[in-house]
Amino acid sequence: MSHKKEPSRQADYPYRLEIQTRWSDNDMFGHLNNVVYQRFFEHIVVKFLTGPCGLDLMSAPVITFAAESSCRFLKPLSYPSAVVAGIRIDHMGRTSARYGLALFEEGCDEAAAEGHWIHVFVDRASQRPVPIPDAVRAVFESHRRMP
Repeated sequence: MSHKKEPSRQADYPYRLEIQTRWSDNDMFGHLNNVVYQRFFEHIVVKFLTGPCGLDLMSAPVITFAAESSCRFLKPLSYPSAVVAGIRIDHMGRTSARYGLALFEEGCDEAAAEGHWIHVFVDRASQRPVPIPDAVRAVFESHRRMP
């Protein structure tokens, strides 16, 4: 019996943005190099934190450190197609959060890649964990994974 999980759909991710691929993103096999998937995950995480969450990553007293990341490749993406990246909050603790991430080929509702990042919120000066700021926590709550 197979326990293969069905790929995510765009509607599973409340915050999405389009990312245009570049010629240099492709590898010698004609699809996006695996490192590019992680760059696209990073891109949506940063856009989410600096956009809806309102964090100034360059000067805020609280910043984030990546503690873990993963990517599960489901089907290849390639230039020149644009990619839609999606993010949701899968889990939130006192000082950390786990983001659910996905990449979709433009015009396709089924994920081509799924992954996650875990961010720990830290004090910029001491680099020690601190509680997720209340304003960020409120945005995270509104972007939580639906059961």
